[in-house]
Amino acid sequence: MNVMVAGGAGYIGSHAVRQLLEAGHRVVVVDNLYRGHSQAVDRRATFHKIDLADTQALADVLRENAIDCVMHFAALAYVGESVTDPLAYYHNNTAGTISLLRAMNTAGVKRLVFSSTCATYGEPETTPIVETMRQEPVNPYGWSKWCVERVLRDYAAADKDFSFVAPRYFNVAGCAGRRLAGRRSRPRGRT
Repeated sequence: MNVMVAGGAGYIGSHAVRQLLEAGHRVVVVDNLYRGHSQAVDRRATFHKIDLADTQALADVLRENAIDCVMHFAALAYVGESVTDPLAYYHNNTAGTISLLRAMNTAGVKRLVFSSTCATYGEPETTPIVETMRQEPVNPYGWSKWCVERVLRDYAAADKDFSFVAPRYFNVAGCAGRRLAGRRSRPRGRT
């Protein structure tokens, strides 16, 4: 399968790229390198430095590489920073995903894995948290991801050929052997 990984130079995305390649898939990485690191991109993958806001460039990469599925990890993800700079989070996480969806639509790509977050649940009334619990984020990071999940549900309802999954991570941690992938950046705000 031909897979485009948005945010493939970042923490979770770089791990996904390695796993996809080891499973025999052809991988194309797009990342603007704002928080990602080019050294984290496996050399077996094709790399394009592209921002999510560049809809046309994304559509071109999707078409030129006959992409079957997109895995989307390109996001700002620091809760504290989202409170002090909410516009950056809505611009990158929400509007950026809409740009990606438009590019996918133009290129005829109908499958998406969207990296969401447990922050969409906010402060749950009970634990453990289960997928069906009410989502009520308490910070702009969580809201930016919640908005995308809403957009994805609406888009899937309008286009029956489009499908997506949105895992909501809790505490992602770890690195690949020999430091080939893993967290390298320091947060600007509290996480």
